[in-house]
Amino acid sequence: MNELMDLAEEWDLTLGTVSDKTREVYRRAIVQFSAWLGAEHPDVVAIEQLQRRHVDGWMRHLADGLGRSDATRRVRLIALRKFFAYLVSEPDIPMDTNPAGLVALPSPKDKVVPVIHDEDLVKLLRPVERGSTFVDRRDAAILRVLIDTGCRRGELAGIDVEDVDLRTNDVRLRRTKGGSERLVPIGAKSALALRKYLRARQRHAAAGSPALFLSIRSGNRGGWRMSGGGIAEMLVRRCAAVDLPPVHPHMFRHTWANDLLSNGANETDVEKLAGWRSPLMVRRYGASAAAQRARDSSRRLARGDRV
Repeated sequence: MNELMDLAEEWDLTLGTVSDKTREVYRRAIVQFSAWLGAEHPDVVAIEQLQRRHVDGWMRHLADGLGRSDATRRVRLIALRKFFAYLVSEPDIPMDTNPAGLVALPSPKDKVVPVIHDEDLVKLLRPVERGSTFVDRRDAAILRVLIDTGCRRGELAGIDVEDVDLRTNDVRLRRTKGGSERLVPIGAKSALALRKYLRARQRHAAAGSPALFLSIRSGNRGGWRMSGGGIAEMLVRRCAAVDLPPVHPHMFRHTWANDLLSNGANETDVEKLAGWRSPLMVRRYGASAAAQRARDSSRRLARGDRV
C-alpha cells in the first residue's frame, strides 16, 4: 500500500533522537507488513480499511509461515503499534483506533547465553598476544577491551583514538545504544595491549583516521574504521584457529556482567558501567551463571557447618 509507505516516511520525521538502527528496524517492519498486506489482502487499498485481523494475520504469518522468533515478532509488532499510534493522533488521517493496539505482544523466552570460561579466554588470547603484526596487535587490543568493559560491538567499533586515556586507563564510549556516552575503566593488560596496538597503528596507511580500530582494507561506507560485523568475523576466525567454538561479542558482555556480579559488584554500579537503563537488564545479563553463584553463596554460608 503506497499510502502506508508515504505515511511511514512522514512518521520517521517525528522520531527525533531515535537511532538510525532503530529507525531501520521500524522501516523494515512497515515495509514487510505492507508487502504481506498487498499479497494477502489486495482488496485493502486505504488506511481506514486496516483492522486488527490484518495485524493478527501478519503475526501468524511471521510465526508459522516464516518461523520468526518471539523476540523478532515482538519488535515488529511494537513498530506497527508506534506507527499506527501516530496515524491515530493525526486528525486528518482516517484511522480512529490502533489496529495493532490490542494484538498480544509475543513474550520471548530468555535464552541462557553461556559465559566464556577463563581457560577458553587464555586459549584465545595467547597466540594473538604472541604475534607482532598489525592485525595481531589490533585483535589483542580488541579482545582485551571486550573482556574488561563488556561493551557492545557497535560501541567498540565506534571508539576513536581520542577516546582512549592511557594515563587514567579509561575508555570513553560515545556511540552507545541509548545515546548517552559513558566512561569505562580498563585494566593494566588492556592498557598494555592498546599501547602496543597504537604503536603498530602509526604505520598504517590510515594512521590519521580518528577511528581507533582500523581494518586492513578500506570499506565503502565506514572508510578504514573496523565495523561491528568485522569484529564479529574476527572473533569467529580467531576461535577457529585454536579449535574453540565460535564466540560472538555479546558473550563477552554476559561474561563481564556475570564476573562482576560473582565478585560482589553492586548491581547499580554494573548497570551504570554497562549503560543499561533498567535493573532488569542486570539480572538478565547476569542470569547465565546465576545458579552457580547461588550455589557458591550457599557453600560460603554453610549454615549446617556452624551448628
